[in-house]
Amino acid sequence: MDPELQGAAIGAAATAVGAVIGYVGARSQGRAALEAVRMQVRGQRFDARWQMRRDAYASLFAAVQHAQTEMLHVYEVVLARRQEGLSVAPDGDLAEAWALLAEAMRGLRFQQSLLRLSVTGLERHTVDSLVSEVSHVVACLKVWWGALQRGEDASHTQSRYLVRSAELEDTVEHVLGVAKGYLDGSPDVDAPRRASLLQRFRSWRIDRATRHLA
Repeated sequence: MDPELQGAAIGAAATAVGAVIGYVGARSQGRAALEAVRMQVRGQRFDARWQMRRDAYASLFAAVQHAQTEMLHVYEVVLARRQEGLSVAPDGDLAEAWALLAEAMRGLRFQQSLLRLSVTGLERHTVDSLVSEVSHVVACLKVWWGALQRGEDASHTQSRYLVRSAELEDTVEHVLGVAKGYLDGSPDVDAPRRASLLQRFRSWRIDRATRHLA
């Protein structure tokens, strides 16, 4: 073959190979850039969802604390009336205290509904159990108050309210730790089961005490 033709053929082949390499490289870079954009979007979605869940949990625990504060307010108003020898009828400051507690419970259930929209099924079960415990303590408070209104011996119902109120404090702390585990993606969080949240908390406390003694 003519040397000039051979050189031209080699040059053309090199150009073609270079074009192919450039095309493949451009496609690879394009795919990499597209994947980087996708990963960025997924990361932004994850961050937004995490922040939404965190805010929902924060609002829920604030609502629980508010309900506890209003329960304590009702309790203290009733005690003050008894110490002063006044009636514990639902009027005046006591009626206002009960109204504030009812409003706090409505706010708690609202935050419960909001959180349920942004969490998993397991988390929803945990949240529902916590709100159920708060409602149960309110019910104990009402039972004690009802016994006082009827002029009955209310020492037992008062003790039950105080015990359940203290247990609620411990339960809230436990659920707060569980919520942090959910937010951190911890694999060893306390996964809710069919048993009540309080039963699970008692089991957890017994296990912890056992480990300390070992």
